[in-house]
Amino acid sequence: MFKLALVATSALAMTACTYSSHGPEDDRSVESAGMIASRNIDVTGDAEFAGMIVRADGKVGRDLELAGATVRSNMEVGGDLSVAGARVNFRGSVAGNSDVATASGNLDADFQGDLNVAAARITIDGRVGGRLEANTARIHLRGEFDGPVLLIGEGNDQSGHAIISGYLAQGGTICATEIEFRDEARVDGELILISDDRPENYGGSYEFRSLDGRDCDDLNL
Repeated sequence: MFKLALVATSALAMTACTYSSHGPEDDRSVESAGMIASRNIDVTGDAEFAGMIVRADGKVGRDLELAGATVRSNMEVGGDLSVAGARVNFRGSVAGNSDVATASGNLDADFQGDLNVAAARITIDGRVGGRLEANTARIHLRGEFDGPVLLIGEGNDQSGHAIISGYLAQGGTICATEIEFRDEARVDGELILISDDRPENYGGSYEFRSLDGRDCDDLNL
């Protein structure tokens, strides 16, 4: 995965975008870097984009890595996805596993594998076929989550805010200072909620554990 500090330093040092491709036609990989790294691609191998502003669309046969201050991508990924950015907006599909680190993000894709998220604020639409694990200050789950979810709230003097309006097919564990279920939320499977107070407006079955002034990231979840 790209390191944000290195990406920022490299991007500031470049005044023009650089683009390179390597490998045979049936196993072609590409790299793009610069203040603005923007391209529509169709490659059979891996792809890497790094810059202050990253815009990457198209199709990648294997792994995709994106890193920048602002990252926007609509991509079909045949392998794993790695994204790091201050602002991230990703659409498309990922056949493998995904790692996303962002201050503010919106994910609306078909994530066929596991999805790991570290974010201050994020909304997840689309579908997650595997397990979702997220450490966030504020998260809104609006999509379909086929595997179990683990939400760990974080924040200054609080443990975040989790909003559920999508479908949790296998339940999971949600720990946050505030847990909110919207009317359209649906949950199957075992659900554990850890919070200061029981969530209002949710009549489904769940196990409640009091957070009791503790931080979620201090618990062994």
